[in-house]
Amino acid sequence: MMESLLVGLTVGFPAIAGLASLAIKGRAARRILVSLTTLILIAASLLFLWRGQFTYTPEKIWDETVIILDFILLFYFLYIGFKIRHPLVVLLTLLQLVPLAYFEFQAGMVHVEPTLIVDYLAIIMCLIICIIGSLICVYGLSYMDEHEEHLHLERTRQPRFFLYMILFLGAMNGLVFSNNLYWLYFFWEVTTLCCYQLIRHDETPQAERNAALALWMGLIGGVAFVASIFLGYYQLGTLALQEMLSLQPAFFMLLAFACLALAAFTKSAQVPFHSWLLGAMIAPTPVSALLHSSTMVKAGVYLVLRIAPALQATPLSLAIGLVGGLSFLVTAVLAITQRESKRILAYSTIGNLGLIILCAGVNTPLAMVAALLLLVFHAMSKALLFLGAGIVENRVYSRNIEDWEGLIARFPLVSAIMLVGMATMFLPPFGMLVGKWATMEAVAASPAEWALTLITILAIGSTATTFFWAKWMAHLLFHPPTPKGVKAEKLPAPYLASTLTITGLIIALSVIAAILVSMLVVPTLKPWYSVQLTLPMLNLSTAIGAFPVWPLFIALAIALLLAWMVSKAKGGIVKPPYLCGENVPEALEPAFRSTADLEFPFEASGMFFDRALGEPRTNRYITAVGILLVLIVFAVTVM
Repeated sequence: MMESLLVGLTVGFPAIAGLASLAIKGRAARRILVSLTTLILIAASLLFLWRGQFTYTPEKIWDETVIILDFILLFYFLYIGFKIRHPLVVLLTLLQLVPLAYFEFQAGMVHVEPTLIVDYLAIIMCLIICIIGSLICVYGLSYMDEHEEHLHLERTRQPRFFLYMILFLGAMNGLVFSNNLYWLYFFWEVTTLCCYQLIRHDETPQAERNAALALWMGLIGGVAFVASIFLGYYQLGTLALQEMLSLQPAFFMLLAFACLALAAFTKSAQVPFHSWLLGAMIAPTPVSALLHSSTMVKAGVYLVLRIAPALQATPLSLAIGLVGGLSFLVTAVLAITQRESKRILAYSTIGNLGLIILCAGVNTPLAMVAALLLLVFHAMSKALLFLGAGIVENRVYSRNIEDWEGLIARFPLVSAIMLVGMATMFLPPFGMLVGKWATMEAVAASPAEWALTLITILAIGSTATTFFWAKWMAHLLFHPPTPKGVKAEKLPAPYLASTLTITGLIIALSVIAAILVSMLVVPTLKPWYSVQLTLPMLNLSTAIGAFPVWPLFIALAIALLLAWMVSKAKGGIVKPPYLCGENVPEALEPAFRSTADLEFPFEASGMFFDRALGEPRTNRYITAVGILLVLIVFAVTVM
């Protein structure tokens, strides 16, 4: 009884709440509905954690319902293709629709028991989806009001917006629970639908073009998924994913897993499919935050992590890891060239997802520990960064980070939120760095013929990551314009509830990272891997190194205390920096007197290397290499 209730609350209830949002026109009623939905989803995810692992098989009528809904969805994609006159959308939809119709005619309805499996990997994903995703929906209550005010809309589009936002969460939960490959495919395509509709939300020509790009790239993954359904059924006579994972990796099963990997690459925007996620930045910020943290791209990473145990010690595993490694390396470098905040965050997301896939490709116990840690902490940090960036954009009317200089003096609270988000992405002692440390440890212990290549990828990518985060942090902190005391700005309650909650979660889980590993990460891997990792005094230790979580947090606390004491001793006044001459205090903008006592306006510009590494020049080569690596993923199945 409890199992069916939990599944209903996390998968079925969001669909009902989304439809209710579509019907509600009043602002107050919509706020109540979204807030109530948020509380129910968060509570349900915590009950999943309390309940632990279980399996569940609904009535067979739900198999028939999924099949019917799947064909309705595919016909809708076909309709979209004709409506927007996009032959590729039409072709890719037909490549799914026709084979599935043939499959239903030949095989009929394939019932799988258990239909749903809730293991620890699914529970981790459910917690990310329901907690982080729900908080993003709460944030959207205030953001969409401001967004529509800026657009001067006569009629609100928020009912449709929250329909797809909330439906997205339910589809993701259904995806991670599904053991029936057909069910997994159905929820996979629902996420494609939600992604398409949310990207095109503003209905501008550019939004429509970018949504179409996301749609046809997502449909490539759908075609690969259909191929895996045929291959899996041919090999097993069933569509049970767990049975596929338990088989010896023969040719047809490896080919099926390669197809699933291809579907995962499209969803997680790995090179060469990265362009759709960059185009998705045209959508309102809550959409970007949702896509990058708890839905869509995380679906692809989840699928790679799910099939990884079946690929241990196979060439296919390493080939998948190389795709992730390429994505991590090139997007970290390309992020340096970007001035637009959301594009920097998009490249960072692609790179960190690539790092997780690289870990899954290395496929050792410690590498999988690293992958799960990165999965959890990236979701929180990236959500916080997008939410903060959206607040700033609505106040300075610019996404260019060079226009954000000195923001700490104008908007100290949101700047502090952004700085915390950036620090948690690459600095000790936060969880992302714990995951990257575990990645380095795992790669160092991998086979010698690959270790040097992978370490080189990690070293260059991590250096570039440090560079672009540090540069962005400097823009926020640079040359405060006035010597007056700083006063925190007032933010709407939904902004505060979402951002401060996620900030608290990041810090708290970083402090207890060792407990997270022992309670969730190790149990997730235990059925497939023998994890050799000790946790002395809540620090992490392996045979070749250690990460001292508590000493680093103590050092951070001392540093912050000293900074606070120095600030108090100086009166807490923010002063402008020395500007190569005598500062002009009465100037409206930062200025200084230099040669012949003349006044010079202060101008600063970051180093972006966009002439040498700009996207138009490099993307062609990156895409070509990415396509080659994807072909290698399929080629190694015959080895």
